[in-house]
Amino acid sequence: MSFSSAERAKLVTLFHKLGPDAPTLCQGWSTRDLAAHLWVRENRPDAAAGMLVPQLAGRLDAAMEQAAARDFTELVDDWGRGAGRANPMRLVDSKINLTEHFVHHEDVRRANGMNEQREFSAVVLGELHKALKMLAPRMLKKSSKPVVLYPENYGRIVVADDRKVADRGDDVVRVMGPVPELVLWVFGRDACSLKIEGDVSAVVRSTL
Repeated sequence: MSFSSAERAKLVTLFHKLGPDAPTLCQGWSTRDLAAHLWVRENRPDAAAGMLVPQLAGRLDAAMEQAAARDFTELVDDWGRGAGRANPMRLVDSKINLTEHFVHHEDVRRANGMNEQREFSAVVLGELHKALKMLAPRMLKKSSKPVVLYPENYGRIVVADDRKVADRGDDVVRVMGPVPELVLWVFGRDACSLKIEGDVSAVVRSTL
């Protein structure tokens, strides 16, 4: 079982345990809203495109509303079965859902008092680190000062350094901690355990 599949299964269990009205770290979203988002993203690409294309936002809202209106248990179990055989998402699940499922699993855990950090295998940490290296430059590119990430047991990651000042030790923001915590932080979550030095107000964490 891939890491994304394992996170899916754990999140399904947590959804059933907490019910549709529990909070999440996604501002304004309950567990019902998050489950609807996950289902639409995977099964309605025509609507999910509204996450990136403003002109399609109305279609996304309608699809989300329709999904959220379903019986919660049915919706969760439907998403939990994964993409159908005819759905191309099935072929890229282990890649495209790696951070998606991890981050949203933590969105539910940490919003409901489960704040302890989980332990991951070296293989999973390596996968999350690879995703962090790829996504951090895109998620933090609007920051007004260079941001240097220091993931435990891995080399540093320098982003938003247009002036190439990080190597000289100029005014930068340094963020240090475990790879999973850095992934959450880059995705805009503050419920994570990290050491941050520098002007945090200069950091802009944005969606893709």
